[in-house]
Amino acid sequence: MGAERRASRQRAIANAASSSTTDAPVGAVCACCANAPPATPTAAGTCTSTTAQYSVGAPQRPPIHHDNGFRQNPSDSDDPTPTPTTEPNLADRASLLYWRGTLEGAEAAQGVPYVPHNDIPDALAAYRHFLDGMGTDRTFSYERFVASDSSGAVILRNAIRDIQLCAEKFYRKMLADDPSLATRRVTFALTGTSIPAGSGSLYPYPSTENWQKAIGAHVIWMSGTVVVEPAPCSGGGEPVLKMRTTLHAEDRYNFNPGAADIATGTPDAANGRFEVTGLAHQYMNYATLQRDVTWMLGRPDAGVTARQDNSRQRQPSDNRRARNRI
Repeated sequence: MGAERRASRQRAIANAASSSTTDAPVGAVCACCANAPPATPTAAGTCTSTTAQYSVGAPQRPPIHHDNGFRQNPSDSDDPTPTPTTEPNLADRASLLYWRGTLEGAEAAQGVPYVPHNDIPDALAAYRHFLDGMGTDRTFSYERFVASDSSGAVILRNAIRDIQLCAEKFYRKMLADDPSLATRRVTFALTGTSIPAGSGSLYPYPSTENWQKAIGAHVIWMSGTVVVEPAPCSGGGEPVLKMRTTLHAEDRYNFNPGAADIATGTPDAANGRFEVTGLAHQYMNYATLQRDVTWMLGRPDAGVTARQDNSRQRQPSDNRRARNRI
């Protein structure tokens, strides 16, 4: 490919990206398509050569199984109903006092130089909710996970590429079914199946103690809205795809028989007993994260990715009270 054609491609991607990272939303109408309503074709089937399977349609949470930790039915690992709790004894209540004191000390130690475990604010927030949240759902920041844990950045990058590849495949299928779409703006939505995050190189386990404790292995799924600018609009000789992607994450916070904390070696049984006695409660963690991505058809790795919300993310250290720094 000649230098002039490469430069043309790069200019087209940059121009397309600038329209999605300023005040204009993803899919802002280019001048040559301003009077033409976008086509909204559908495509049957699923995209199966990617990590997740995708279909055309609105976001739909896929089936996801979460275990019940120490309250899992021992006869059926797929049973979604936790086993009944038992009455706590004096030793259980004494142990709870110990762990509450440990939590208070750890919260006070956050940010203190040379103190062990002084950078685990999200982990402490998750654990406090385990003790005090009565099993209610909790929202955490996937933005913070991506920004402060190298595994988070890897997971996000590969999840976006996964749905990009599928967007291209569906668009090519739409063109094959209706060649007239090659000169029209096209828009469609995608929704995917679940992706386990916590093993392998594409979706690795969290690398920091903070996030190992806060979420550990978890599940994500992707959805997105795609707008395709045809070649006459893109100015680069090939269509430009713009997609607002949403990463949906969830995790059931609990402790598991036979497992142990990675950083300290503490057996999960030390806290799992609280689940069994009802002194603490497992709960669901949820998060979403959005990115706008723009790329030329056939070149997903050369695309431009931008946060939809560029406001500063509040950090635990922004809080003035030590206990609130979680």
